[in-house]
Amino acid sequence: MQLSRPWTVVGHIVLLLICISILMPMVIVLSTAFKPMNEVYAVALVPQHPTLDNFGRLFQNTAFGWYIWNTAGTTVLRVVGQLIIGVLAAYAFARFHFRGRDTLFTLVIGAMMIPQVLTMLPIYIMMAQLGWFDTWWALIIPNLATPIAVFLLRQHIMSFPSELMDAAEMDGAGHWTALWRVIVPNLGPALAALTIIIFIESWNEYFWPLLVTESPKSRTIQIGLREFLQEGMSDYGALMAGIIVASIPAVAVFLFFQRRVMDTFVSSGLKG
Repeated sequence: MQLSRPWTVVGHIVLLLICISILMPMVIVLSTAFKPMNEVYAVALVPQHPTLDNFGRLFQNTAFGWYIWNTAGTTVLRVVGQLIIGVLAAYAFARFHFRGRDTLFTLVIGAMMIPQVLTMLPIYIMMAQLGWFDTWWALIIPNLATPIAVFLLRQHIMSFPSELMDAAEMDGAGHWTALWRVIVPNLGPALAALTIIIFIESWNEYFWPLLVTESPKSRTIQIGLREFLQEGMSDYGALMAGIIVASIPAVAVFLFFQRRVMDTFVSSGLKG
């Protein structure tokens, strides 16, 4: 017992240092966002004369409002679309028995192992041929299905007690009614976890929007931050303000759903 205490202290110190190393950049970004231009390079973390001018320049000098609208709209549609398609596919794999079901599900899981870079070029060509370049369609349609959603929801549905489904069938509920009135209400933890994963991934996506968009009417907030960095290299106060604005939605979604995230992995949702 006495030998374990020093190691416990060392472990706590290491964890504290890790936390500081993670939080310090966030503190610097937050501090710089509220500093006037003459204090941006000051060492002090607390601004002597806090100001909101950085946020004003951010929206005045760039189409940041368009970037926020595009990112929010496409992200919400992607989240809703992926959840609906994931629920329908997972229910089919979990409840229906048809020839080749296990093989098809194996292919779905195998799709998780294919690097996204390998599929970008053919999808890009397809978007160009459909005339969807520089539109929301190019940002949404190729991302409406994700294997991780199908896998996670299928495992969760298969863990439901069979008596629950038998009772629903005895009450005359068909597959559609059983899905939306019995299954979905009990998928809260899994849907919460998927919402966080899909939202953050969609909100922070950079390379694909850079590839298929070229105008402010379609480009997302991550592309907007890069363009602002190129155009105003010395205006780090406004850039930090943009980072703060871009981070708020992802943090808000995580905080809203975090109470249900751990339930997904602690429960039997990942059991075969």
